[in-house]
Amino acid sequence: MSVEKPEGERLAKFLAHAGVASRRAAERLVAAGEVTLNGRVIADPAHPVTDRDIVEWKGTLIRPAGKERRYLMLHKPLGVLSTMKPGEESGPCLADIIQTPGRVHPVGRLDKDSSGLLLMTDDGDLTLKLTHPSHEIEKEYLVKLNRQLLPRDVQRIAKGVIVDDRAVFVKELGIAHGGRVRIVIIEGRNRIVRRLFGALNINVLELKRVRIGSVSLGRLAIGRWRKLTSTEIDSLKGTRSERNTNNPSLHPVVRPPRAGRAS
Repeated sequence: MSVEKPEGERLAKFLAHAGVASRRAAERLVAAGEVTLNGRVIADPAHPVTDRDIVEWKGTLIRPAGKERRYLMLHKPLGVLSTMKPGEESGPCLADIIQTPGRVHPVGRLDKDSSGLLLMTDDGDLTLKLTHPSHEIEKEYLVKLNRQLLPRDVQRIAKGVIVDDRAVFVKELGIAHGGRVRIVIIEGRNRIVRRLFGALNINVLELKRVRIGSVSLGRLAIGRWRKLTSTEIDSLKGTRSERNTNNPSLHPVVRPPRAGRAS
């Protein structure tokens, strides 16, 4: 009776081919518990890996050798979870929208009650660059509040609003078309825009992200996705923050100090 051979290649070989380390060094990394497969630590260097698996080393996504990296942008609808793992929570998720060969993961998150721009990629280095606070990547949001901002609110925002014992500094605040608030921050903490306004006793009724770094949502329809252009990819990798500063519908209100600097 023949024994069926496991599908895929050995984990250590996969890591070596991806350029993480030599075959023997990769075996040591796996044995040390530094590698996860689909979110689970795997200590067996011979464990099989397929193209459908998600391999991470120290939190960085490792892509298969020889495969072109993928960069997408999605207009996330309300009610959709920012995960590619169906069943992780109740409700539809990104995998229900982005049905395409190959694995991609969201760059950061948008909570279930928020919509707008969500970047997707299999490039772990770019993900780290766009999400780590040291790179100060701008995120721009359009927010509908339950009341107008008062001068005292703007003053508090300019000084930095304390959330979880740490100040949140807003890079730019303005009024957009329809009375919505435009806010630009470099924070990446969970639900930070909602929590910032909550600290001012203001409820966020609607929240839509319209820009990450140099990439804007533009006219992409709700629930649709597309590949990023080579210009957009190069700009993100350079962490340049280019945007249209001459939009007549946006009126600056205040430009507080950058995060980490005294007001």
